[in-house]
Amino acid sequence: MPDNVTTTADVAPAVEIFYNRVLLEAAKENMVYRQHAQHASMPSKSGNTYKWHRYPMPAAATTPLSEGADPAAHKVTQESLTAKISWYGGLEHITEEVDMTNQDPVLTQAAERNGYQADITFETLMRDILSASASATNAAGGDNGNTPTEITRGDVDNVVLELLSGNAKFVTKLVGSGTGVGSSPLRPAFRGIIHQELLMDLEGCTGFLSIAAYASQTGTTGWEWGALGNTRWEWTTNAHKSSDATAQYYLPIFGADAFGDVSLEGIKTVMKGFDTAGSPLNRYATAGWKAVWAGRILNDAWIHNLRVTKDT
Repeated sequence: MPDNVTTTADVAPAVEIFYNRVLLEAAKENMVYRQHAQHASMPSKSGNTYKWHRYPMPAAATTPLSEGADPAAHKVTQESLTAKISWYGGLEHITEEVDMTNQDPVLTQAAERNGYQADITFETLMRDILSASASATNAAGGDNGNTPTEITRGDVDNVVLELLSGNAKFVTKLVGSGTGVGSSPLRPAFRGIIHQELLMDLEGCTGFLSIAAYASQTGTTGWEWGALGNTRWEWTTNAHKSSDATAQYYLPIFGADAFGDVSLEGIKTVMKGFDTAGSPLNRYATAGWKAVWAGRILNDAWIHNLRVTKDT
């Protein structure tokens, strides 16, 4: 090297690290539970409890009528289901120092984070409601030696028969054969939700059909993994998993309109700038959200949890 060369050891760059202003994508769970709920809303100043009604169907009238006689009248009965709403929310404080020294649009990021937090809050609440369904079965068809065992086609079929016995309606319709090479038709199906850790167990079940082999992609979701008999499965890392040494997973399988939720005026985002957040010296800003929500199972006969363990 020639003598007297000026290097960065003599004159340091003003900024030593190049900053990529394109922010990295944050990890987010798949939101699969609430998308299948029967959604309702209630106006403000309408109390704190939402009520659903249904009218059970009468039994078959199998007795022949006598000549000139009317049948005996039967009453119209009404069943009511209620859910009490609760308030939820989240808040982030952004200091003046963060705003003035950080190259990221921190307040904008805070608002996006709050939107995610609101979504995962109600997704998790709905997951917990479904995990506590009135009926559940331990998988018994597997051979991993646990109670319950790993998921099998027979266990899933038994849940399907249980739902059909309660007159549950399929969520998706028949999909006929397509023209694609290797594609397969789809049966009418209930929906199932499975933990990401069990996807290979699901694929190992007899008759599993990957979403890639569906005759049509119409009606699929972004988180659908495949079909097994009369069930179509969606996955998430936010699915129920117990903290036992041998973890148990709850796999809800359900028909249409099995559960619902209600909100009051949706999710509200509340942003307070440095001049409005309450600091006399404008030392901080806030970004937050709040919402009023309730959820519940609407028909216990239309949802069933299959409890499984992971194959080893």
